Amino acid sequence: MDQTSLQDWVGRSERLTDDVAATPLAALAATLGRPVALEPGGTIPELRHWLNFLPLAPADAIGSDGHPRRGGFLPPIPLERRMWAGGRLTFHDALRVGDVMTRDS
Repeated sequence: MDQTSLQDWVGRSERLTDDVAATPLAALAATLGRPVALEPGGTIPELRHWLNFLPLAPADAIGSDGHPRRGGFLPPIPLERRMWAGGRLTFHDALRVGDVMTRDS
């Protein structure tokens, strides 16, 4: 993929919504050996938002790296590895079971 083709991907955005559900939170708490009461409307521990917005793709749309194939939101570049290079998180308020979250990328 050349530089000109990559320019077509500059400025793209994606907006997703997801709800804070008790079941994945309870599963992680059990895995970590830290049970937590998760009532509707109850606050969740910080960083548990990582349980949301997990990529969903049918098996035939998964690439060799185990992620959905590129070409939708991400450009179809031929690099084998993906990584999160960093970011900043600011928690303005606690998330609660049942909240609806929005992710803008």
